[in-house]
Parts: sequence; structure tokens; C-alpha cells
Amino acid sequence: MSLPRTAPNELVYTHGYYAALSPGVIATALESRGLRAPDLQAPLCYFELGMGFGVSLLANAASFPHMRFFGNDFNPAHVAYARDLARDAGLGNVDVFEDGFEELLDRDLPAMDIIVMHGVYSWVSPALRQAIVRFVERRLKPGGMVYVSYNALPGWAPLLPLRELFHLHAAHVAAPDADAAGQLQGALDFIHSLSACGQGYLQSHPAVQERLRHAQAEGPNYALHEYVGPDSHPLYFHQVASEFAPLGLTFAAPAVLAEQVDSACLSDGLRDLLASTADPVLRETLRDYGLDRSFRRDLFVRGPEALSPADQAARLLEREWVLAVQREAVPQCAARDLVAQRLGEGALTDVLDALAAAPAPVRDLLSRPALGGLDGAALHEALMLLASSDVVMPALPAALRATARAPVRAFNAAVLARGGSDGTRHLVSGASGLAVEWSAPALWQIRAAQRHAGDPQAIAREMVDAMGGPEVQDFDAMAASAQRYLDRRAPLLRRLEVL
Repeated sequence: MSLPRTAPNELVYTHGYYAALSPGVIATALESRGLRAPDLQAPLCYFELGMGFGVSLLANAASFPHMRFFGNDFNPAHVAYARDLARDAGLGNVDVFEDGFEELLDRDLPAMDIIVMHGVYSWVSPALRQAIVRFVERRLKPGGMVYVSYNALPGWAPLLPLRELFHLHAAHVAAPDADAAGQLQGALDFIHSLSACGQGYLQSHPAVQERLRHAQAEGPNYALHEYVGPDSHPLYFHQVASEFAPLGLTFAAPAVLAEQVDSACLSDGLRDLLASTADPVLRETLRDYGLDRSFRRDLFVRGPEALSPADQAARLLEREWVLAVQREAVPQCAARDLVAQRLGEGALTDVLDALAAAPAPVRDLLSRPALGGLDGAALHEALMLLASSDVVMPALPAALRATARAPVRAFNAAVLARGGSDGTRHLVSGASGLAVEWSAPALWQIRAAQRHAGDPQAIAREMVDAMGGPEVQDFDAMAASAQRYLDRRAPLLRRLEVL
């Protein structure tokens, strides 16, 4: 017995946003690997398969108004939401369809430059995977690229028994009339009871314990998608590569920028082994074994074109970056520590200071006094590592930032008007084309500050009313928070071109 099938709009997914789906990040990832990327200033066509609520799709449509964006989802609640938000944001360059993957094959669509799918490929049946492959075969242009994420083996193998426990609970413990959400929450509680016993499988696999904590935090909708769906099929890299190979698709690059910095990710021995492995599919599979990787985010290209070494070096030098956090609030994270070791603390401080002033290309950063003698490739790798912790973002070219300004502000205004109550809490940076998530109270504060520019008392009064009234909220504390917003967060939002 499996968990019950639900009406299409009974159990919905999370309002996720995924930076790796951005055309800007895709271009950065490909050029970092020495491959020609899509021309971000061209009128490209982009399709997101299985878009969920469409938050990533709409954020990208706002950031690249000269491109056309398409998306599909079988869940009518997801599609209706995406259409409503697109309407409220005035996005005329996006179309979404309430189609399954097989229905989508018959839809009249233009040829695509970019096709992306996140949280889809290893969560559907083999038959639907083949429908996806046929769609890519029909719609992707020569030279076009595909982003695909999937649960990967061997790293996912320890989680298979966890999935089995969810199904066993549904078959033997859950009330027959319980809905899917109720069954999922019951299964999570049941498995936590097993964990509390302090021995056995759950204690032997710390990664499983972490997954349980994450599933509990995300709630039953996430757990249903991740662990319990009837067609959850973790895949080896070589399986995905073999399914894409007949389409002329070649693995091009990890979509996550930091994963391209082998010297930070791999031991010396593993790097030597991979360097001695000529077959690219075996090499990537060995990488997954060496890292025990449970999730992959890959870029494939239909006929990749290599850049000359001189062209690649020039592109990396001209690429601009922007500081994504307040200068005084750069987190003391592993990525920052690693970059400080590589560049030196003084050089890192100099780079962060420069990016706090304005987006800057690698070429200009290299001219900073503390970076004397550093080469462009080393600094570019450092910036990719910092991007992994959201300290920096690759910036859009200045011309694109100008065209994106109005639609980005319209999208952000639509999200702020909803105040996070519908689950979407991401605001897009016009400087980078990427979105950042905020808490609901932070969204309310940003909205209040727009209405009462420069007046912390007025901002505080609106916030007190929004959060339960003076009986619940301390006005003086709220006014102090509003002043901190005006002093620190508002300048960050202006630098990121959020407002």
C-alpha cells in the first residue's frame, strides 16, 4: 500500500526559488568551463519543465524582459498561481501551461535555447522521463543547453531504507481514511520515535538524521515529493548521460559554481585519479563516488562550442560581481575562510570593500593594491566559492540591468503587496537577476519603509499594527528596528537594485 493519490490541487509543493536556473548563472557556469554560453542580450526562448509555483520562472522573466519564458506543471493550483503572479507583476513575456509532459509534446512552441528542470527528472516514472527526453529532442536548438537536477547515486543509497519506512507506515499504521498530508506527518513522527531509541540504522547514518530534520522543517508536502512518491528513482550520472546522449547532448559543467573549483572540493588523490581517467562519463561517475554525492545539478549542451583560452580569459576578466550582503554582515562561513586562506585576509577585505561600493569586473578588482600578483583565474575561483554561500553574485551586464529595472521592480512590488502570505517571499535583484528570500516580517518592513520613506516612527507604527498591535509588540523596539533597516538594509537593497 502506498500513500493515497490526491486530487491534483490537494497537495502542493513549496514556493521554491533556484538560482541555478537563472540564465545569468548558467552563462557564468559554462564560460567558467571554457564553453560558449547563450548570449544573454539575445531574444532567447527558455522553458522550465515542472515549474511548481513558477517562482524561479517568473523571477527570470522579470530579469530578462527581452526573452520569452515558458513553463508547465500538471497541478492546476501551481499554474493558476503562476498566472496570477505574472499578471500582478505585469509580465508579458511568460506563458505557462497546465500540461503533463506527454501532453506537452503536442503543444505548438518555438525552438528553445534553454530547457531547465529542477526536482523533476528522478521523481517521475521511466515513461515520463522518456517523454521529457522526446520534448528536449523536438524543442532544443542546436547549441542549446539543458539544466537537470536529480537525486544521485551512490550518495542517495543510505536514504532508500528511509523511503521504505514511509511506505511501511502508510501500509500498516496510518488510518485508512487519513489524507496524504496527515499520513506523511504521522510517518515523520513515527520515524522520529525510532530515531529516539538511539541505535541502529538511523544512528549509523548521520546524513539520514539531517534529512529527517529537514523534512520535518519543510513539512509533509516536501516529504511526499522527496521520499514517498511512487516514482522516486535516484540515478547514477552515467544513466542520465546515456539517456541524453542520443539527442547529441554532452555534459558541459556543474551548474553550481563552487563545484567547479576542484582544488576546494576534491582531495589531491581524487584529483589525480580523475585527471588520469580519459572517459568523461566514467570520470564524472568516479567523482560522485569520491564525494558520496546524493544530488547533482548538471548542464548539458547540444553541440558545445569551446572558447579559445584567450577568449575565456577575457570573458572571466570582464565578468562583474556584486556583494549580496551588507558589508558589515559578511558571514563567517566555510567559503569565506577558504577564500581568506587562498587570497590572504587583506586581499579578501579589499575585494569585499570594492564590491560593497558597486558591481565590479574581475579586471578592476585585480587592480586593487592588496591583490598585486594575483591572476584572474584564481580570483574568479574565489568569487565562485563565495557565491556558494550567497556572499556574492555574478552581476548582469550594465545594459541588461537597465532593461530589467522596471519589470524587476514590478515583480517585487507584486510580491511585497502579498506580504509573503501566499508563500512567495523572494525579491529579485536587478543587479544580478537573482532572487533572495526574506521572512514575512522583513517583507512587511520593506513595504512599510516604501510607504513612509525615511520615517522610522511611521514604519514602526505600521509594523506594530501588522504584527498584533501595541498589546503584543514593543513600539520602541520596532522603531529601533526600522532605524536599523534605514541605516543598513535599505542601502543593500538599493545596491542590489531590488527597489
